[in-house]
Amino acid sequence: MELAKQTGLSQSAIAKWEKDKTDPTSANLIVLSQFFNESVDYLLGLTD
Repeated sequence: MELAKQTGLSQSAIAKWEKDKTDPTSANLIVLSQFFNESVDYLLGLTD
């Protein structure tokens, strides 16, 4: 819930990602990478 509030992403979308029901869109990955100050590649597990 807190991540949704701070990023503007929907709580239901985040819950679906956590349960492996859906994957974030590229736009959502960009929002998450900016929030966590990490690259999209890192979030996808492509880099360390």
